[in-house]
Amino acid sequence: MLREFLQVFVLLAVTHAGVLFPSGETLEPITDLSILGQLQDPKNTGSQVYDSQGIEDTRLSLNFFVSAFKSPTSRYFRAHPTFITCLQKTYNILRRDNEWVDIAEGYRTAADNPTDVYLQTGAAAVIRLRAGGSKSVQDLTAVVIEICVPIFQEIQRDIGLVLYGDRVLVRLQGQDEAGPHFSASGAAMDTAAFSTWAWGQIDSTYEPLSLPTCDQNARTLSSGETYPPDVTTPEEAVGAIDYPVTRDKLEDFKRLTQYPANNIIFENEEGSAAWCGSQARGRCVDCSTKILGSTLENRCADRVMTKRLMYVLRKVQKMVRDEFPGVKLKVREAWDEPHEGALTGDHPAGSLHYEGRAAELTLSDGDTTKLPRLAASCICVGAFVQHKGDRIFIAVRKQKGFTPTFVEFPSATLIEVTPPADEEGKYTLPDQYTNYDKTPMPLYDSDHQEFKKVGANVTIGDFKDPSARYFRLSPALVQCYQALATRDNKWNRAGETYRHIKVLEGYLSTENQDSLFNVSDPRYDRHNLGWAMRVAYDEAEVDPEKFGPLRLARFAVTKCGPLFTRKKDSIGVGLYQDSVFVDIREETAFWVGEPDALPVNVTAEDWQDEMAMLLQYSIDGRIIEPDSLERACLFSDPPARQSPWFEHRHSEAVQRRRRRRQAEQSTCESRDDTDFCIKSKPHRDEQVEVIWKEVTRKHLYREEREVRAALEGCLGACGPCSEGENWDDKMQNCNNFMHWVNFGFLNDEPDVTNFWARGNHDLKTHACRDHCIVKAPLFSLLAPSVEQLYRPDPKRSVQEEIYNMAINPLPVMEIMQRIYAAHASGKVTFWVKDKAEMQSLRTPLKVALLFNKAVTEVVIHAADPPAVEGVVQSLVFEWTKSSCPDHTREFITPFSVQPLPAGIVKRSPEFDIREEMLERHRNWEQDWIKSHFN
Repeated sequence: MLREFLQVFVLLAVTHAGVLFPSGETLEPITDLSILGQLQDPKNTGSQVYDSQGIEDTRLSLNFFVSAFKSPTSRYFRAHPTFITCLQKTYNILRRDNEWVDIAEGYRTAADNPTDVYLQTGAAAVIRLRAGGSKSVQDLTAVVIEICVPIFQEIQRDIGLVLYGDRVLVRLQGQDEAGPHFSASGAAMDTAAFSTWAWGQIDSTYEPLSLPTCDQNARTLSSGETYPPDVTTPEEAVGAIDYPVTRDKLEDFKRLTQYPANNIIFENEEGSAAWCGSQARGRCVDCSTKILGSTLENRCADRVMTKRLMYVLRKVQKMVRDEFPGVKLKVREAWDEPHEGALTGDHPAGSLHYEGRAAELTLSDGDTTKLPRLAASCICVGAFVQHKGDRIFIAVRKQKGFTPTFVEFPSATLIEVTPPADEEGKYTLPDQYTNYDKTPMPLYDSDHQEFKKVGANVTIGDFKDPSARYFRLSPALVQCYQALATRDNKWNRAGETYRHIKVLEGYLSTENQDSLFNVSDPRYDRHNLGWAMRVAYDEAEVDPEKFGPLRLARFAVTKCGPLFTRKKDSIGVGLYQDSVFVDIREETAFWVGEPDALPVNVTAEDWQDEMAMLLQYSIDGRIIEPDSLERACLFSDPPARQSPWFEHRHSEAVQRRRRRRQAEQSTCESRDDTDFCIKSKPHRDEQVEVIWKEVTRKHLYREEREVRAALEGCLGACGPCSEGENWDDKMQNCNNFMHWVNFGFLNDEPDVTNFWARGNHDLKTHACRDHCIVKAPLFSLLAPSVEQLYRPDPKRSVQEEIYNMAINPLPVMEIMQRIYAAHASGKVTFWVKDKAEMQSLRTPLKVALLFNKAVTEVVIHAADPPAVEGVVQSLVFEWTKSSCPDHTREFITPFSVQPLPAGIVKRSPEFDIREEMLERHRNWEQDWIKSHFN
């Protein structure tokens, strides 16, 4: 017992850094195997030993548990995460066809007498399909080849398969094995047939899943021509090499890949040479028929290339076979290295071949007349292409991984890359961001791309570190810059010079950022992530008193803040004396980096509070920023409070309609000599006199003659149209009269103003508990006349409205609501049932939200809050984009849409009847008083 305890203690003591498996579980391996007897890896696969005690129910991958993989006779087991990935992905593919994959044998110890020694490695398993499915073991093996060959190749290893009658042994070949292994035992195929079939499956594995759509009449190249045609060297199109990749540059050489399939012919000129790579190596590999193996030592030079070049060649070879049946693509040269007869390689110094990013291509039939079409296929796939007479030369950009990761910027698409191993230290991420998965931070290659635009008026060179080739850059930061520059120049007048905003710093390499900032600086790490920029005006181009950091900071907050928020990030803005720092961060931050950056008497706290307010208002869409300042101000029609100095002026919109009507026939003929207008004239005149008598009881501050003329032009006028000159004149006269008359609104006190939709008696009761328009003296003056009835035929009792909306519309109520809203202050409350009622109140709502600077809050009580809020948000969006900031508030008034207070319920029919009776009674009293005392 003591010995067992000590053994476990020793095992715990010799574990080291955990190994991550596909399930996301990290297992702690045991490194001292001397105490475990027969647990060595007999094939040097790189698997490690783990203790299963307490973790048998732990997942190695989504569908495979420790208990299913380990030996039933041993507490300890070996496993390799790459091999488990192969099993899980095979399982995933077959589950799509309702097939189940089971492990018949996983890890086995020597004492278990396994069917294959590889089962002792922990990098092999015998798998089978569960009974009841429609797939065969050959179908299972085909999926294994398709999935596992590329996975194993990523770690420079090969696959081994042993086919049995109803199952297959899958294994990760050891580091000392030469190439893939295929054999059969008791299967439908013998070893020779199975090997031939398996190599054919590898060819199928490297067939592209899709091809680009290429026009059959796409551009071809004649001898001597290149594509793109405006470059003179391939480096201009795809970037130069950093340094030659050799076998001695182990990490760089690992990142290259070997093309394992035979759907392309590889010439392999150096295969018979005495040495390749170096004389000390003393060997070359012949891969003209197939690969010798995927280990670094067994790689064949002409099959070695970057992953992007493999991506391109896979597509091109398929396009060749589709266009020319029976013809294969032939690679004369890909990656190049020194060899016997060429001590520095076959190409001049700096050749793209030395990074594996170039290839020389021909066709298997040697027909050079087909080369223009081969060139067209290469162009279609996205390579630099040069027709060299007897061959086609192609070159590709750098790329991370087998499949390109394209990142879209406003004006460009960039490809994620990996820097060379010797340069990686310049581009390391801060420790806390090494495994950061919330926001990608890819690297890009700037070589020969410095002048490429990534956004409007901004290039890669503007954002990258001038001393570094590679850079990080968030598309959101470019969008921010673009929005900032657009906003700054948005309201330029005709002929005004475009103001360029300079990026003083964008991406900074690790070394350069460390030299500029200490760890306590809020800017530290931000440039290195590609999330930050320091911007400023070019003082030689602008007036620094008007265009400075304060202005830029304000625009950065209002334009970039909402942009970052929509992407689930926050903004950081630092104010400095000559520039503004802007970045993407997890929590919003504003700071003043230098005391002299602020105006006198403005504290850092004041500025930070203002920026926080601006940010919230911009996120809420409350900042008034018309798309065209000139047009917005030209068509602006702001409301005004009552004043004897008020003067109605037709807005530009009205004036343009008038000019247009002069050239076009109006849909409504504006006449005051209709039968209705003639018969109702005495009654209109009577109402003018009734009102005038009340008006003249008080002192007028406007000349009496003008006020009388406005009243007559308002209530005395007649016409059937709600457009045209007659209507415009009514609007002018009614507006003037109501501004000049000495009857006010009495809603100047804060928090008393209420609006409701006319006709909704339920909500009128609640709106008018405090103050509403019916309590305004001006309403009492005009409402009885506006609603007055008359008898067209004195001999009959039939009555009609004098100011019927269909035959003699009057704008009095709309204008009165507008002026009433202009007099409000503090909180303004609206009471509506639905979105239709909200639309009917858009005029006073616009005044309260957009124009009236004395209003501090708008509360909307609604029976259907979501629908009403949708209407309000739509109106706010329209108004903020089309209103003139010279006439409006700086921001939309804070507003909320709330459910109607408890207790406000639908009234009974009896209530409506009672309300109508009371209304008739009030009208009767009013009519009686007028008839007896007028």
